[in-house]
Amino acid sequence: DLIITGNLSTESFKSAMKKEFEMTNLGLMHYFVGIKVQQSEGEVFISQEKYASEVLKRFNMLNCKPTPTLVVVGLKLSKEDEGSFVDPTLFKKL
Repeated sequence: DLIITGNLSTESFKSAMKKEFEMTNLGLMHYFVGIKVQQSEGEVFISQEKYASEVLKRFNMLNCKPTPTLVVVGLKLSKEDEGSFVDPTLFKKL
């Protein structure tokens, strides 16, 4: 897969690529590597809502309730701070 973005000069690039490779123009991008892409005049919006739903489903959390994660402004974290250890394999699955 190849994403081409830019101004009018992209047409000459696409023409040069078509001379070397077999290509199909699929039009505007809708999904790429799990990211939803919505395009309108002068704007591009991206979202990982589908990916987030898949992660929640994998961990049996589809019915969980969202909660804000509050962070203290200016809090300095240190590796010497005491805290409980978490299973690192869970993070690796993400």
